[in-house]
Amino acid sequence: MTTMDPKKLKELEEAKRAWEEQCLKPALEAFPERRKNFLTDIGLNIERLYTPLDLERVNFDYEKDLGFPGQFPYTRGISPTMYRSAPWIVRAYSGFGEPELCNKRYKKLVEWGVDEIVMAVDLPTQVGYDSDHLMARGEVGKVGVAIDTLRDMEILFEGIPLNKLKRISMLGNSFGPIALALFIALGEKQGLQPEEFVVDLQNDILKEYVARGTYIFPIRPSVRVTTDVVGYCARHAPHWYPSTLCANHLNAAGAGSSKAAAFAMANGVCYLRHLVEKGYTVDNVAPLFSMFLDERSDFFVAICHFRAARRVWAKILKEKFHAMDPRSTALKITAYSHGGETLLEPINNIARITLAALAYVLGGVQFLYNASYDEVLGTPSEEAAKISIRIQQILAHELGITSTVDPLGGSYFIETLTTEIEREISEEFEKVEALGGAIAAIEKGYYLSAITEGANRRQKEFERGERVSIGVNKWRIETKAPYGAFRIDPMIETKQVERLSRVKRERNERRVKEALQYVREVAQGEGNLVPPSLEAVRAYATIGEICDVLRSVFGEYQAREYFSAKGS
Repeated sequence: MTTMDPKKLKELEEAKRAWEEQCLKPALEAFPERRKNFLTDIGLNIERLYTPLDLERVNFDYEKDLGFPGQFPYTRGISPTMYRSAPWIVRAYSGFGEPELCNKRYKKLVEWGVDEIVMAVDLPTQVGYDSDHLMARGEVGKVGVAIDTLRDMEILFEGIPLNKLKRISMLGNSFGPIALALFIALGEKQGLQPEEFVVDLQNDILKEYVARGTYIFPIRPSVRVTTDVVGYCARHAPHWYPSTLCANHLNAAGAGSSKAAAFAMANGVCYLRHLVEKGYTVDNVAPLFSMFLDERSDFFVAICHFRAARRVWAKILKEKFHAMDPRSTALKITAYSHGGETLLEPINNIARITLAALAYVLGGVQFLYNASYDEVLGTPSEEAAKISIRIQQILAHELGITSTVDPLGGSYFIETLTTEIEREISEEFEKVEALGGAIAAIEKGYYLSAITEGANRRQKEFERGERVSIGVNKWRIETKAPYGAFRIDPMIETKQVERLSRVKRERNERRVKEALQYVREVAQGEGNLVPPSLEAVRAYATIGEICDVLRSVFGEYQAREYFSAKGS
């Protein structure tokens, strides 16, 4: 409960009523508010004013709900000093064309001061096809760098030791063991042991079935593929980050940030239960998970969303899994700063990205990367990529933003909104649990129904002008859309296919064949898929070859269509 005694609360109620009658009422008559309700994207109504009465309404308790940073339930942050000791990790998401070209951009990123490079790989790589496959034609190097074999990784990181960065990352959602193996083998080529560098993977396959769509195998074997990576790291590289539970793509697709976080947590619980069933303790594996949260519509909701998510996750781990290690209950958060970037007047996107980044910092993010203002046009230009990094560095080292922990903590508005969002996330998580968990919710169409309804609502709000996009549906100036300055050379595909052919000619085919057979044998059993994937990668087997073996054992996922039971 609040610290105010009942007498003081009653006096405050009377004072507020007097203010409403004597001050607010005439003001509203003279200057009516812009709209009746100020609704957030997640459906919460923002009140005109917040006071201790609102904290009383949501049963706010300082010690239970807020407490201190570094202590359960981590509302104020996961460490006692937060950014006073060190700022968040500055990430850069980058990748295009073929490895030799992309290496030049990576060296620039290191020069500009990034802490972590997140590899953007092209679509064929993401779904396990090599650059010479029929399904890859026209897509090689388009939305990321093409990676076929370990040789591509060697070229991509030529002159960039993995231990020069605080972390090195790839999404690898559908082929986690191979992605992990590529980094391990690359480290070996650079003379590094796993304890000398840090790898981060997204490696969250469940959300792919309802959002991005870069899946390969059916759901249940894919859960094994994902969790084998976590299990391997728990035993061989416990300082790595083998899985990032991704709410970002779920929210972007339409779920809304509260439901997206709940779904991501349900996915994480699915992985944790699978690992516990395989013999791991929760405190062996839970610290290896982080979460990719997202709120792109409301500044203050973004701040409170992070605070609420930490609180919910801490309670799930403590109450459902009886976690004892504080590292299991302290949720590490990744975020990507963007706020509805537009194709028209793209320079305005710098303001949107900066404000999004500020909200995430005020919410206590650990790993942050920014959109580039021109990425709506295509692959970000060098100048735009540098600006996205400089925005973070300015926030971290200028203006005093990082001087105190949780600077908005204790605000009547912030604490009320945090508690309301916590309840939304918790209630939605329990709905998924009641359906039988994440896999059941996906197969019954529950996730996709929520996403579809949210996407439809957002589009209608935009068309009615209720969801404002400056320069697009408000104060639009008729102008021709700009043309992206950075385009991928069509000859990139030819160059990449030629490199792949050369690797195949020069490698030891017997060693490749034996390694792929090892992959098959382990896949047919119950062993961990990382060791055979590592042997195959070391032999310069291609991602496509390894995935083809797994396809032959697990099969391929056949997408289903779901339709909402509710009307529009």
